[in-house]
Amino acid sequence: MYVIFRAIAVFMLINQIPMQRWGDAFLLALTLSLFAIPQLVEHVFKIEVPNLLELIIISFIFSSTILGELSDFYGYFKFWDTVLHTLNGFLAAGVGFSLVYLLNKNAKGLNLTPLFLAIVTFCFSMTVGVMWEFIEYSADRWMDLDMQKDRIVQEINSVSIGAEKNVVYHIENIERTVIESKDESGNSIETVIDDGYLDIGIHDTMKDLFVNLLGAIVFSVFGYLYAQHDQKRYRFVQNFIPKKKE
Repeated sequence: MYVIFRAIAVFMLINQIPMQRWGDAFLLALTLSLFAIPQLVEHVFKIEVPNLLELIIISFIFSSTILGELSDFYGYFKFWDTVLHTLNGFLAAGVGFSLVYLLNKNAKGLNLTPLFLAIVTFCFSMTVGVMWEFIEYSADRWMDLDMQKDRIVQEINSVSIGAEKNVVYHIENIERTVIESKDESGNSIETVIDDGYLDIGIHDTMKDLFVNLLGAIVFSVFGYLYAQHDQKRYRFVQNFIPKKKE
């Protein structure tokens, strides 16, 4: 699977360069870099990443970038983004739990409680989720992409459009929005958005963080139970915990 996913990414990257699609090329280069993370982690930290965890990580990267962004699965399947960000929260929590759990088991004089392990796991997962939203915003801002997907909304609250300063102005039942702009030649362009107002990504960002929260909570609970019972129960968690190389 790793070879197939990597070959597809390289082939697509080669096709983007002649067409000068630098935004897509950057995303593919980022994908190839992310593919190397499991092997890099194994080499740097001298641990063995379970095959199931490695497969899930690589499949997640492929599904989010190549399928989601470049193949527009986010547009074809409305649930695609939600599922991936939930899985991201779960996987990131698994990685965070693994790092602290291995440290707790192998460092002399260190005896962290299961509750502390769960809290660190949760915080690590949410930090990864926030950092990914930073990446999405940066790509949209400077690479002219649309990773923070827009959404049509029918009402807005703003202090910028009201007659009085610092007073929230509420508009509801928005039927359409008209955007006036100019092209490079100075010609006027009118873009009409039917059925509401165009949100520029805040709803998508907050939804991603909420489902990341859900995934983080689920794994944190299982991580707590796994540490509390000292591996005797909830053994499936071992599929997400790297082992120290002998």
